[in-house]
Amino acid sequence: MQKCDGKPYKPIIFETRDDKNLRKILTTNNEEFIDYIHKLGLSVEHKDKTKNFQYSSTTILTLKTTCFKVDFNDNFVRISPLK
Repeated sequence: MQKCDGKPYKPIIFETRDDKNLRKILTTNNEEFIDYIHKLGLSVEHKDKTKNFQYSSTTILTLKTTCFKVDFNDNFVRISPLK
C-alpha cells in the first residue's frame, strides 16, 4: 500500500455499533456500497455463455484507481474517496 494525498469528497456513512472491522461493515452494507462506488466510476461487464448445454456467466467489476479515507467513530464509519 502507498500513502495517498488528496481531499476527501462525497462521503458515504454507515452506522456501526463500535465495530472496527471494515470488511464486515462493507459486507453488511454491500448493496449500498456497490451503488456508491458505481456512481464514482465503477464499470460492470457481464457475459453469459452456453456451450454443450452448460451455462456459465462472468461478471467483472472494475473501479478506476481511487484512494479512500476511512474514519471510524463510536457509532459510524465514514468512507470518502480522495480527489
